[in-house]
This record gives sequence, structure tokens and C-alpha cells, in this order.
Amino acid sequence: MTQQGRFHLPIALLTACVAVAAPALASPQKGPAQAATTPGGTCLTCHLQLDEPALKNPAVGFQHDVHDRPGLGCVACHGGDPTADDPEDAMSAKHGFKGAPNPGEIPRLCGSCHANEVLIRKFAPNLPTDQLSQYLTSVHGKLNSKGDTKVATCISCHGVHGIYAANDPRSSVYPTRVVDTCAKCHADAKLMAPYGIPTDQVAEYKKSVHFKALTDQNDLSAPTCNDCHGSHGATPPGVSSISNVCGTCHPQNMDLFQKSPHGKAFADLGMGACEACHGHHDIAKPTDDLVGLQKGAACLQCHDSGDPGGEAAIAIRTALELATDTDSRATQEVAEAQRKGMLMEDADIELQTAHEEIVKARLQVHLAALATVNEHTSKSVTAAKKALELAAAARHEIHVRRTGLSIAFVFIVFAIILLVIKIRG
Repeated sequence: MTQQGRFHLPIALLTACVAVAAPALASPQKGPAQAATTPGGTCLTCHLQLDEPALKNPAVGFQHDVHDRPGLGCVACHGGDPTADDPEDAMSAKHGFKGAPNPGEIPRLCGSCHANEVLIRKFAPNLPTDQLSQYLTSVHGKLNSKGDTKVATCISCHGVHGIYAANDPRSSVYPTRVVDTCAKCHADAKLMAPYGIPTDQVAEYKKSVHFKALTDQNDLSAPTCNDCHGSHGATPPGVSSISNVCGTCHPQNMDLFQKSPHGKAFADLGMGACEACHGHHDIAKPTDDLVGLQKGAACLQCHDSGDPGGEAAIAIRTALELATDTDSRATQEVAEAQRKGMLMEDADIELQTAHEEIVKARLQVHLAALATVNEHTSKSVTAAKKALELAAAARHEIHVRRTGLSIAFVFIVFAIILLVIKIRG
């Protein structure tokens, strides 16, 4: 979304917004291919010398813009003659000057280049050319087509003068910055009120495991707004599509869930799969506390101790607790032996197996089958117990060594005493 009238700038600002060649804008289908080779032309030359920030800043920003290159420039959007020294001549109708586009014109103006496959191949061969068609099918695009001037357009997300490439960390659509870009509109209660859209999504998302991975760990594969809602074809996900979105990153979890008893039951009830247990924007790091019938468990939403599902949930939780408790105890025992100087390579291998089997067991929770969970938790417990045995053997070895050293020390001291007595005698 963008504020109404964002592009209705004073006519004085347009004095410098003429950049490359008039013929390029006279026919949008041609894009800027016929523009002059000097990107800024007299537009930048003039505006960079002005004192008024509203007139100078666009020229300053455009010097870092991805479009500031030969064949593009101010004229690509505004028209005019960038070679003319006289502002009135540069911005004359005979040179195709168009001025500032209104919000309804922006998508197709940007699309005149970005949907032109021949032109895009010249400037950015790997750049998709379906952004406009996607936008027109989005909620934003449909409202824009109906004359809504507050709805988001290309410039709402990418900016106006000073647009960076999407893979540039300075870009407003770089993964770590997308949420704040979306928040400009979607966290604005006044702006969202007419649409009946809540404004807590951004705050909720910033508490999620996804946001922490993206920002704290700099994991750019972690999902942000556009990964789930789409970029140019942004749309609110329906009940069924949320799970499909989750499944793009968590395919094994989704496959197991669909094979589980829950798969058909949720579909029959019209319930979403993933979000029923994990939530929407504020997705927390999953823990074993989600399983079972204790307070806060996800299973408790549908099951109780009197039904088979509830009993299975309790049994699965018990199996996970046994495996994690045994693994934790073994990890501590092995670490203690290592701290005392013992080599514990065999124990480390067993611990690795125990850890891996717990991960597999947690994944199998999505299948909601006790037998498959038990299969992995049993393997984990067996491996952890072997590690415990090795740790116990290490403790015994330490005791033996210490005992031996103590005895040897006593004999040495006794021998020294005898030697001293003999020498003095």
C-alpha cells in the first residue's frame, strides 16, 4: 500500500526529471530502447545544483539507481528531452514529456519495460518478465485497477528514485528488509482499517523462529512475508494453501502429515494442517511440549485422555521424554569424562546416533503413528545407553588410575622415608 498522492509532486520537481530520449516514452511498447546514451542528461545536471531538497533528492538518489545506465534514465518514466538545456523545452509535449504518473498508471508504466522480453534480455537476461501479469492478478493489482490509489504498486515496495537490485542488501526488498517494507502499510492501523485487515502480523512475525533465523543467524533461506504470500502476485492464503506454502520448505513433514489419520480428518473439517498446531505468523521453535495432553500441548485442542488419539499422544510424548532424558544424561556423563582427560570417541559416535534418532522420531510425530516414533526413540535410547556404559567404564578407569597413583605415591613416600632413615643412621 502507499499513501494517496505519493507521485503528485510539485511541477518544479519535474524540471530535472527528463533523462534519455522522448521517443522511448511516446510508445510504451518500445520502452527505453531508443533513449539517449547519457542516463541523466540535463535532468541530473540541473537538479543536482538545486537547493530545495524535494527537487534535489530525487537526482541524488537516482545516481545509485539500478536504472541509471545508458539506455535508461529519467526519460524512461517521465519522457522529455534530456539533451535540452532549456527546462521548458526539455519538458515540452512535443518531446513526449509525461511528468509524474499517477498511482493507477505505475504498474503498466513499469511493465512497459519489465514485461518486454526483448528489452529485458538486453539489460538483465535473467530477470523474469511476468511481474506485471502477476501483479494484475493480486489483491493489490485488482484494487489498483478499480481506482484505489492507496493500494501498493511497484514503487511502494521498490522505491522511486534510488532503486537497488533485489539482491542488493540495501534494497527495500532484500530478504532481511522485506518485513519492514510490508510493515509500512500493513502495520498502519489507519491505512488498513477500510480493508478490515489486522495490523499485528508484523509484530507477531518478529517473534517467530523464522524471523530469528533470518536476522540473528543471517539465514536468507528463512521465510519472510513474500515467501508465503507471494511477491508481485501477493494474495492472502486460504485454509488449504497455507499448508501448501509450508510444504515447499518442509516437504517431509507435509508428506507424513498427509499420510497420517489427521490428513483426511483435517481436510474433512476444512482445517488447515500446519497452522492448527504451529500457528501463522508467530511460529515458535517446535518442541516436544507440543505433543501430549499437558497444558499447552497442541494435541489437547482436539483430544483428551479418553480417546485413542489422546492415548497415542501421551504414549508418543512418553517415548520422546525417555529418549531425550537418556540422551541428555549420556551427553553430560560423556562430557564429564572428556573433561577429566578421557578419550571418548566411541561414546561420541553413539551420542551422534542417539541425537539423529531423536530428530527422526520428532519428524515421525507428523505421521501420528506410535510404532514409527517408538522405532526411532528405541534406537536412540539404545545408543545413549551404550554411551552411558562407555562413560561408566571411563569413570572406572579414572578411579583405577587414581587408586594406582595413590598407592604408588604412598610407596614412593615410604621409600623416601626409609632412605632418609638409612642415610642418617
